[in-house]
Amino acid sequence: IFDQHLCNFQDSDLDRKTFVELVIKDYFSYLRKMNIIIPQSLQISIIEELSSHVKAMLIKKIYGCLSIQDYQKGQPPAVKRRAKDRYSRLEKKSLKNS
Repeated sequence: IFDQHLCNFQDSDLDRKTFVELVIKDYFSYLRKMNIIIPQSLQISIIEELSSHVKAMLIKKIYGCLSIQDYQKGQPPAVKRRAKDRYSRLEKKSLKNS
């Protein structure tokens, strides 16, 4: 999910916080489709934990690049294809469980 968002990032006005929120929102959506229920009492702590992980992954992935667009320009087309394929498999898997 993270790689899909990173490879298909389009909005240069989007800040890091919003990027992280979108990744987490998509992940929670995936969990719901897989019939994985997260108790309301744990959601805030899980979101905080996921936020720190997504932020760390973003820093590591784009290290040395001035922006996400810079990172995308330096990646071979195979990286974007692989992210899209993985994301498609997740979607198919979640549709089977819905």
